[in-house]
Amino acid sequence: MKEEIGWPELTETVAGIYAALTDEERSQAGILTGNFGEAGAIKLYARAYGLPEAISGINSYWLRGYGDPPPQVLIVLGFTFDEAGQFLGTCDLAGHVTNRYGVKNEETKDHSDIFVCRQLPEPLPELWKHFQ
Repeated sequence: MKEEIGWPELTETVAGIYAALTDEERSQAGILTGNFGEAGAIKLYARAYGLPEAISGINSYWLRGYGDPPPQVLIVLGFTFDEAGQFLGTCDLAGHVTNRYGVKNEETKDHSDIFVCRQLPEPLPELWKHFQ
């Protein structure tokens, strides 16, 4: 499936961003994804990098919630800068989704930016109500 091309690279990029966080931020970090593909990539490859599980507001992922304690720093993929900033407050560009084959898929074409969002405008349990 074309959308699965680049999943290892996506997860490796997220792992690099996660590793660049401070120790305190890593202890409070979550990975918020915009779709099943991004969530699936993280789920499949995260263990090898010691990453937290992906959270998402997409369909049944929303029902799974965000974990306990709720993340306070989010690595965000699958959103545009405007979308991320609208809900998540202060977000900085931290990387891009690519793949070694140059295949244009949803992740590389439509929303390739990866952000780190800090200083959430509300606690995640309140924000979560708007992600479904």
